[in-house]
Amino acid sequence: MPELPEVETVRRQLAAAVVGDTIVGVTVPYPKVLQTQTSAAFAKAMVGADMVAARRRAKVLLLDFSNGMTLLVHLKMTGRFLLTDRHPEQRKETEVVFLLASGRVLTFDDVRHFGWIKMRRTHEVARYLEEEGYGPEPLDPLFSADVFRSRLALHSGKRIKQALLDQTCIAGVGNIYADESLWESGIAPIRRVHRLRTADVVALHGAIRLILSRAVADGGSSANDYLDIFGRKGNFFPKLQAYGKDGTSCAKGDGGILRKRVLGGRGTHWCPVHQK
Repeated sequence: MPELPEVETVRRQLAAAVVGDTIVGVTVPYPKVLQTQTSAAFAKAMVGADMVAARRRAKVLLLDFSNGMTLLVHLKMTGRFLLTDRHPEQRKETEVVFLLASGRVLTFDDVRHFGWIKMRRTHEVARYLEEEGYGPEPLDPLFSADVFRSRLALHSGKRIKQALLDQTCIAGVGNIYADESLWESGIAPIRRVHRLRTADVVALHGAIRLILSRAVADGGSSANDYLDIFGRKGNFFPKLQAYGKDGTSCAKGDGGILRKRVLGGRGTHWCPVHQK
C-alpha cells in the first residue's frame, strides 16, 4: 500500500494541480529520503524548475521538470504528497517541503520513513525503469490475456497470489488488489500458476483490469494511511469484497466464510467455496 490505483490517483492530481507551477524553495527535514543527492544539491537542482509532467510506472511516480531532471518517488507503505495553501505546521513525518510560486506548499510525508526519492536525468529514466524489470501495465490497452499468459509462464512454479505481487510479472498490483482480483475471478490464491487453465487466465485478466479501473475511478482505497494530495481518503475501501473480510460471509452468496492466511509473508483473504 499504496498500489497502482492510489499512485495513479496521486499522479492525476499532481498533473492537474501542480504541473506548470515553479518550485521557489525546498527544505529537506529528513535527508535520508533522498537516495541520490545531498539535501543541498537536491534543493539547488529543484529551485527555479517548473514541473512539466507527472507520470507513473508500476508504483513509482515520475515527476519531470523543466531543468531536464526527473524525480522518481516510491510511496512504499505510508508515503504521501499533500498540497496546501499555506505552510503547514512542522510535522515529524514531513520529509521534503516544496514551496511553489503559486504560494502553495507541496510536502512529502512518510510516517514510517520507508518511501524514497531519486533524482535522475529525464533521458536516463527509461533505462533505469528497464533495469528494474517491471512487468506490463495492467491497464494498458496492449495488456491482453495473451500477454498476461506469457508473463505468467515466466512464474509457472509460483502460487498465483505470489506471481501477482511480483512486479516483474505485472506492474502495480499489490496485496489488496491481488486478493480482490482473485476473489472476483474465482481463483484460489494458493493455486500454482502452471495449474491455471486458459479460462482461468482470461477470467483473472479481466478481473484485474475491472478491479483496478474501478479503484482508480474511486480514488483508491484507504485501507491504512493513504490520503490523496488534498488529504482525502480513497472511496474504494468500502467496496472491497475480500481484503480484510475474513470471518464474514462471501458476497457471492455461495455460503462461504472468508478466510485469512499468511502466504509469502502477506495476509491473504479468500473464499474457500467459490475460489478453486
